[in-house]
Amino acid sequence: MKVEVAGACGFCYGVRRAVDMACQATEGTRTLGPIIHNPQVVETLATQGVAPVQSLQEVDNGSTVLIRSHGVGPQVYEEAKEKHVKIVDATCPHVKKAQQDAKKIVFAEKKLVIIGEKSHPEVISISQWGVNRAIIIDKEEEAQEIPFCEDMGVVVQTTFSQEKFKRIVRILQTKTNHLETHMTICTATQQRQEAAIALARRVDAMIVVGGKNSANTGRLAQVCREQDCPTYHVETAREINPSWFHGMSYIGITAGASTPDWIIQEVVKIMENLQAEGTEVMSEELLDQYDYEENLKKGDVVEGKVVSVTDDAAFVSIGTKAEAILPKKEIAVPAPEKAGDVVHVGDEFKVVIASTVKEDSTIVVSLVKMQKEADWEEVRQAYENDQLIECVGKETNKAGLVVSIKSLRGFIPLSQGDVHFVKSLDNLVGQTFQVKIIDLDEHKNRLVLSRKAVLEVEREAKRAEALEHIEENTEMDGTVVKIMPYGAFVDLGGVEGLLHISDISWKRIGAVEDVLSVGDTVHVLVQQFDRERNRISLSMKALQKNPWIAAIEKFAVGDVVEGEVKKILNIGAILAIDPEIQGLLHISALTEQRGAAVKDLVAIGDKMQVKIIKIDPDKHKVALSVLAIRNEEEE
Repeated sequence: MKVEVAGACGFCYGVRRAVDMACQATEGTRTLGPIIHNPQVVETLATQGVAPVQSLQEVDNGSTVLIRSHGVGPQVYEEAKEKHVKIVDATCPHVKKAQQDAKKIVFAEKKLVIIGEKSHPEVISISQWGVNRAIIIDKEEEAQEIPFCEDMGVVVQTTFSQEKFKRIVRILQTKTNHLETHMTICTATQQRQEAAIALARRVDAMIVVGGKNSANTGRLAQVCREQDCPTYHVETAREINPSWFHGMSYIGITAGASTPDWIIQEVVKIMENLQAEGTEVMSEELLDQYDYEENLKKGDVVEGKVVSVTDDAAFVSIGTKAEAILPKKEIAVPAPEKAGDVVHVGDEFKVVIASTVKEDSTIVVSLVKMQKEADWEEVRQAYENDQLIECVGKETNKAGLVVSIKSLRGFIPLSQGDVHFVKSLDNLVGQTFQVKIIDLDEHKNRLVLSRKAVLEVEREAKRAEALEHIEENTEMDGTVVKIMPYGAFVDLGGVEGLLHISDISWKRIGAVEDVLSVGDTVHVLVQQFDRERNRISLSMKALQKNPWIAAIEKFAVGDVVEGEVKKILNIGAILAIDPEIQGLLHISALTEQRGAAVKDLVAIGDKMQVKIIKIDPDKHKVALSVLAIRNEEEE
């Protein structure tokens, strides 16, 4: 008997992308509905802490939820935002395009028609992006019943049969004057169907592997049967009945977009054994080769040897009749892009049983869990000896930062992330740094860390060194590290000084942040240094020339200048004679009239000739007079 696998089968790009994102998700992440239509994959992910929920109402505020490849409507994103739920969007790019096409058709005020299964989650999500105004059909008879309209737009379920889609579109062309067609069938779906059809025409029978609730797998079985080829749709190898293939010599195998490689490989191995043993072997006898030993349980450590490797997993012989699966997420942290990047056929190592043994499932083993025990021992030693340990920032939430220490997960509370108050630790994501362990509980998988404790020790060392080099009346460069209403704190290389708002500039400043930002480099003068209290007073203004002094050098007592009234007082008026200089025109120098009010003589904005009668450089005061000019003219 010859066994052939279709050239295009198994995970498509969108499904593989979604599964990879789920495999890399943190423990406790929930998927909104089953990540894909494959019970075995869903169960395996659940054992790794990534389980499905039916709605956002089942998750707590601040949780992480993964949107599956079928996509969801816009209201889910809005609800997630209200609950502060972090969304990891694994929507297939082809589905995303169909959603946006549906939205554009509706907003262009055209009748929207979606070709696909009414109850399929992908079709439901596309309809929701079309504000639920779509007509959903999947049969030619339903297309015939649609009433005529001027403008119509069509999108199609990404896994729909291409031939059937074309037949329905031909009918819809008679139902409108303007038909806008969006061909949103995934090219991988088309290639998978074409490969299955070509293979079904050559073989004696076809095996279609995939979830019974998977639409695209069901269509693969349908197109194979349309070729008059006996076709059997199975979810796993355990459903195969050797009697189906009695008298046959050529069997074809294909798989839906939601079927992982290891399930396909299991079917291939069953058929290869069937070929070797002959079709008279009973199914149970054949499948005994893949049965599990009842003595194995979760947590057991066994010797393993790699017998085959795919992109998603390695198959490991552990002494049972069945080969265990080592998913790439259980090979290393972070998970490798491909399992073959880390493990190879012939590798031998100890693994731990990661999932319980159940009927119709496969033993999942883990290298990561083996490594965790060694990593916990290292962490315990660091904690007991008050030693620092290295970690890598992974992701943030409102409470702080999640980090990894080799295969372990730890947490840095927001208050322990920095020596200064910070609103977020986003800057540490992807960074490698040292931390101090402040609390651990291996049984509760709790590991609380502090970066602040490390920084404080470093800061004290730098501070002691910096204090040795700081003297009053010296100029230094520093970095703005904090801004307050009354000034800015400047790091001088391990020690901080206060730059008061009044010492930033000679000009009046409304707010510190108008002229300075955190991270700015500034050149300052150390005005005062109290060593006992470790208080340093800084100034930028002291290093700048007083603009008033520079401006007044242009004037002398006796000069007649033009002034503009800026403010009116009871005793006189304030006039600007230069952008930097204002002077007082006292009422006695404005008029000889007794009892006159200044506001009756001048108004804000008035311009007049005045004489400078006094300059006080120390007090920055200038006295002006109108009467002095008048008296000189009279004389």
